[in-house]
Amino acid sequence: MNHRRARVLIGAVAALLCLPGCALPMPEEKVPEGWALNVHQPGEWWTQPLIPRAVVVQRCPLPRFWASDPDLWKVTALPPGGSIEYSFFTDDYHCSFGWSEAPSTVKVAPGDRATEAGLRRICSASGLPMDAGWRFLGHHLTGRSGEQRPGEVSTAAFIDDHGTVVACFPGQDGEDGTGASVELSVGTDTAAVPGGAPCPVTPIHLGRGANGTVEDYQLAGAGAVRGDDGRVITGAASLRIGLAGDSVTTTHPVVEGIAIVYAAVTPKAAIHFEDWDHPPTVEGDVLDENGTLLATCRS
Repeated sequence: MNHRRARVLIGAVAALLCLPGCALPMPEEKVPEGWALNVHQPGEWWTQPLIPRAVVVQRCPLPRFWASDPDLWKVTALPPGGSIEYSFFTDDYHCSFGWSEAPSTVKVAPGDRATEAGLRRICSASGLPMDAGWRFLGHHLTGRSGEQRPGEVSTAAFIDDHGTVVACFPGQDGEDGTGASVELSVGTDTAAVPGGAPCPVTPIHLGRGANGTVEDYQLAGAGAVRGDDGRVITGAASLRIGLAGDSVTTTHPVVEGIAIVYAAVTPKAAIHFEDWDHPPTVEGDVLDENGTLLATCRS
């Protein structure tokens, strides 16, 4: 058998083994010359600028004969802050991607988590540099059910001149240092939301008991508080939220209309939920510095 025929047979066998949903190997590509991801821009930053597929392939290499979702054969670029699921038969792995630099870890001193300079350095480890284009709004120190633990930073917030809000979540210190993850949201006025303004965060890390009720949960993030007209309430001072139907609520600071939220909560009410993709409803009140109700929100 000559070498050409051998290659053809190997390719045919590989094609037979590659069942539907199994993609051919993704070609390696070079990062476009001069490419940079800049989220400091007006307009729809969640779709533009896009991350070239070459960067995704280099950071998240697709193994031979594995499939990807989204399909990297069909897309040329992806929006920042996304993820890819790679799969092959019963195996799979998840790859987060999205900012101008690769995620990293940094060594920090205990006091760094309570200073702007320290949080900028920690949050930059997410891959989105917290440079001078991001203005620091503040951070939230909190423990279980809203009780403060000095020195523990759970959420930090930044904003740029175009109203893009960064919610940063510093990680725990480990042998390699401390990392962080970030989420972006719109911090400017939006169109009115039918049925009232949404709360800026939803519950995460839900713990469910044997009877199907919520045992504990977390609230984390930074986002705008708005009235029913969609306008940011810049005169707000705090946001008080909790699961609908529960007596346990937590209070979070609001800076320039942006709530900075984190709480680990144990509810008192028996709140049932079945679908992890549809968590229980969060509802709450937007208050001014005197505790006067300015608006309500509901996720």
